[in-house]
Amino acid sequence: MKYILLCLLTSNLHGLALTGGELGVTFEPKLNRTFYTGVDFTIFGSVIVDSCFTARGGAELGTAGGVLNMDAFAKAEYTFPLKIPLSISFRYVYNALPEYKTYMQALSPMFALKGRWIGTAIGPVWRFSTFKKETIIRESIFAFSLYLNVYDTAKGRIGFECANYTDFSSGNMGAYSLKIYSLLRITEGCSFINDVTFYQTGSVGFSAQLYGITYRGGILLTW
Repeated sequence: MKYILLCLLTSNLHGLALTGGELGVTFEPKLNRTFYTGVDFTIFGSVIVDSCFTARGGAELGTAGGVLNMDAFAKAEYTFPLKIPLSISFRYVYNALPEYKTYMQALSPMFALKGRWIGTAIGPVWRFSTFKKETIIRESIFAFSLYLNVYDTAKGRIGFECANYTDFSSGNMGAYSLKIYSLLRITEGCSFINDVTFYQTGSVGFSAQLYGITYRGGILLTW
């Protein structure tokens, strides 16, 4: 029986094929009310297997008010073979401010609908934070995102996104952001990325205060 199972697993693995991928490098100047200024440098990438499994990951290194910050994430996603673009994913996020001895980890399973023009994702986030040698703080957060593409052709894409998390952060319940993003295709496999994101401190009764602004620019290679 073990031999039969091993043969079946081996044959399935041999049948898997890489059907796409991407590699991106960006820089992100930022301005906010806590650290005033800073800049992050990011590298990220993904591979697609059999058009339904996607593995993504990335690392970010930067400064926040002169203090070093380090972030990383890993994500596995499965897209169901349905007529609707439904997918399920599991994400791990790591954040660190070593100078302040502050570390944060987050786990998040999410369901998503990703159409050409509009899409959304929802799911819980379990976050674990440590400050110096204090007891671990455990939090449960609801994460969501909604995007809308207003332009999408072979030349590029322009759209808006509202969310309370990013690839490198788990966010807070009411602290959502508004992103204006664009992608300009230079060649079939090379594009420029340009994003501007507005963050706020949290909303109460539809009232919110601006927390910070970031710009992200870089190059994305796809195949």
